Amino acid sequence: MKDMLKNQIAIVAGGTSGMGEATAKLYAAEGAIVVIGGTNPKKGNRVKDEIIAAGGQARYYGPLNVASKESCQAIVDETMKEFGRIDILANFAGKSYDGDESMTPEERYQITMDVNMTGTYNLVFCVVPHMKEARSGKIILCSSNGAFNPTTPAYDYHMAKAACESLTVNLAMELAPLGIRVNCVKPGPIVTPFWDELFSPEEQAAREATFNGIASKEVPLNRMGTPEDIAGPALFFASDLSAYITGLLLYVGGGMGYVYAHGQSAILGNVPLAGEKK
Repeated sequence: MKDMLKNQIAIVAGGTSGMGEATAKLYAAEGAIVVIGGTNPKKGNRVKDEIIAAGGQARYYGPLNVASKESCQAIVDETMKEFGRIDILANFAGKSYDGDESMTPEERYQITMDVNMTGTYNLVFCVVPHMKEARSGKIILCSSNGAFNPTTPAYDYHMAKAACESLTVNLAMELAPLGIRVNCVKPGPIVTPFWDELFSPEEQAAREATFNGIASKEVPLNRMGTPEDIAGPALFFASDLSAYITGLLLYVGGGMGYVYAHGQSAILGNVPLAGEKK
């Protein structure tokens, strides 16, 4: 389908890489005018230029730091100044600092909450007044499969993402009478630049072994996800295909969160999968 978002104005925070970039490009391919939010101007302008080269429309007004309310207000003000409305907000800005030994545990906790929890709050509540005035809008937030279904501890990050899910359902309840829908994507293991921070270029064999282990033991569909696997549900939530859906927390993890994977479930134990020998 094409033009599912024709002429709609969409802010995509975290739109300079990974899931946010894939979402920004898909929105633009479906006719939206995409305002890209991200901290890195080089990456932001690259995504903008690639969207335009593909025949879409995009803007990058400058660095967006979601941890700063002033920065969030600036991108909203620029968007309203040029277009007069905001139809869609998709927030994929976020980062895990777990394991960063350059910071104390207290510092890791604070920056994780600032970016992932407070950053979501800042951006949402800079946009919501304009959607309330228009009595229309779609908000798509991003949590994590690990918020309530962890396969490895990441205390600070998963706590922050759990807060995003609470914000989703509370906003959905308040804003539904105004015609504003709020939904949340909960990604499973997705191959994004996040993994580049965990594995150096010399550790590609270890990286692939990790991916294979996750896919075979934790994901029922037996593969890692791609940013495009998240962009599809984000388009669904932004389009009229989900016109009767709000407050939904959608697992997108190849069955993680909904289906027990072999090797993960205590219920399955040593029971072989179909076709396997015990």
